[in-house]
Formats: sequence, C-alpha cells, structure tokens
Amino acid sequence: MTKGPSPRRGRLLRLALGVSLAVNVMILGALGGAMWRHGGAGPRGDGDLPGLRSYASPYVQALPPEARRGLHETMRASGKAHHLDRAERRGLYERMLTTLRADPFDTEAAAAVLAAQGEAAASVQEVAHSAWLAQVIAMDVASRAAYADKLQERLETGRPRKKDKREGSPER
Repeated sequence: MTKGPSPRRGRLLRLALGVSLAVNVMILGALGGAMWRHGGAGPRGDGDLPGLRSYASPYVQALPPEARRGLHETMRASGKAHHLDRAERRGLYERMLTTLRADPFDTEAAAAVLAAQGEAAASVQEVAHSAWLAQVIAMDVASRAAYADKLQERLETGRPRKKDKREGSPER
C-alpha cells in the first residue's frame, strides 16, 4: 500500500503550481500586449493593424515636440475634447450589446447608439483639427517647410520605433 503525499508536500506542490501559473499568465500578458501595441504586418506590410491607427497620427507625430505638447494641452483644456466620460462611453457600448441581443433586432436603437458615438468622436475630431491648424498657422515659412518634409518622411517610412529613440538616433 502506498502512502499519499504529506500535507506539507501537497501545500508546496500547490504553491509551486500557483506560482508557475502566475508567471505563465504574466508572460502571456506581456506577449499579448506587445502584439496589440506593435501588431503584425498589416495589409501594407507596415506593422499597423487596420483601424488601430488614426489617419491623423502622421500629422501629430511629425510636429516638433513643443508643438505636439501644445496640441495636447489644447485638447485637454477643451470641454468638447471629452464629450463623453468613460462611464458614458461604456454605457453606449452596453446599450449596443443589449440592442444586438434583442429579438427582434431594433435597427433604430442601434443607429441611435452609433449616432451618439459618432457625435462624440466628431466633437473630439473638431477640437483636434482646430488645435492642429492653430499650430500650423503659428509656424513661419521655414518651419512649415521643415514640418512638411518631416511629414513626408513619416508617411514614406512610418513611425519610429521606441528602440530608435533609446539608441539616441535623431527623431525622424
């Protein structure tokens, strides 16, 4: 007749399995986060997942750092830039989930949620466009030409990776 594991040995085994599980979950989370952030090759082979990168990103990324800070400050200072708080945005998603699960499907309810989300996005976009245009208007001719060159480079080569910045290479 064989003896089962001692109570102490059983606790140690459970502890080891728990620690192993926690480490595996951390590794999977880190890998998942990296894949989400950096994506794989998109349809253009540039590493961006479709729909995750805004069309306006190159405009902002090509701005000099002080202009970028000014743009973000203007966005934060605008009440329109935060048309819906997190709870309100979440509430709209919850309404859409309820609408999607309803039988029969209520097309008007779904359209109303999409319209509310669209209005919120449009108000943020309006503020962003105005703030960006104010930054460009404030530039002199030489600064605007340099900005256009940097924007063209950004559009041709894509965004710089963090590794490039850490190694001290000049910002594109």
